Amino acid sequence: MRMLVVIYGGPRPELIPGILDDHGVIGWTQLSNAHGAGRSGRREGSRAWPGESQVYFTVLADDAVAPLSAALRDLAGAAVPGERLHVAELPVERFF
Repeated sequence: MRMLVVIYGGPRPELIPGILDDHGVIGWTQLSNAHGAGRSGRREGSRAWPGESQVYFTVLADDAVAPLSAALRDLAGAAVPGERLHVAELPVERFF
């Protein structure tokens, strides 16, 4: 099993739940209004550092990861200006 952590910042946050639904992902969690910093700068939701991100978590069977990961990679490659999408894939030893 694998855990995908998807971090999205931009004007179209509805894209991520749509992709999860399209790939038959039954369970996922969204954390809204995430703040942080990265290569593109800070996102603090303030006037000094505008912007916020959405963070999505899901745990999937190994065979379900590759198609979803490819779709997310395609979305990241087609990002509009001001849009950021990052995905981390982690091994899961146990999930219950």
